[in-house]
Amino acid sequence: MVKNLVRALVSGREPATALKGSTFMSTTRILWTLLLTGTLALAATGTQAQPIAQPGQSQERQDASDEHGEQGRPWAIVGSWFAATSTGIRQFFTFHADGTVLRSVQGEVSTDPARPPHTAAHGVWRDLGKGRFGVTIWDLFYDVNTSQPLRYNKLRLEVTLGDGGDDASTRARVDIVDLQGVVVGSRTGSANLVRIPFEPLE
Repeated sequence: MVKNLVRALVSGREPATALKGSTFMSTTRILWTLLLTGTLALAATGTQAQPIAQPGQSQERQDASDEHGEQGRPWAIVGSWFAATSTGIRQFFTFHADGTVLRSVQGEVSTDPARPPHTAAHGVWRDLGKGRFGVTIWDLFYDVNTSQPLRYNKLRLEVTLGDGGDDASTRARVDIVDLQGVVVGSRTGSANLVRIPFEPLE
C-alpha cells in the first residue's frame, strides 16, 4: 500500500486514485509519520556533528603553530606553576586556556602599615611565538583597617618556556599606578617558573 501511495505522489497523480477509504487515511498517516521521524533524526544528527568537528579544528590550529617549535604551541603555557623571583619572593601562577591568568604571592595579607595588603593579581596572557608568552596582570593594594583602595600594581612579563615545557624564565616590569591611573614608580626583575605536575593518589 505504501509503495502505491509513493508511486502516486511521485507520478503526480492524486493519491486517492491509488487507495480508497480508511485504508488510504491510515497509510497516509503512517507515511507522514515516517517522513517526519526521518527529518527530525537527520536534523538531530547534523546538530550533534557540529561540536564534534570543533576539537579537530582546534587541533589543526595547534598543529599549524608547531612551526614555532615544540614549545611554541599557543596553549603550552596553560597550567599552574610555582614561581620564585630573583629576590626570593615565592608565587603561584595559573594560566587558563581562555587567555586569562591568576597570580598569588606571599604578602597578600599584611597588618604592617608600611606593607599594605593586596588582592590576588588578575590579567591576561598571549602567545608571542617561538615559546614566548606575554603576560599583563593587575592587583589592588588597600588599607588594612578601612579597606579603602590605595594604589595598583601592574606587572608585565615575558615568559620563555624551557626545552621540556615544564620550566620557564621571565623578564618582568612592575608599574606602581595611583588611583587616577598615573604611573608613579617602576622597577624591573626576573623570576623562574616550574610547572606543577599531576600526581595521582596512590
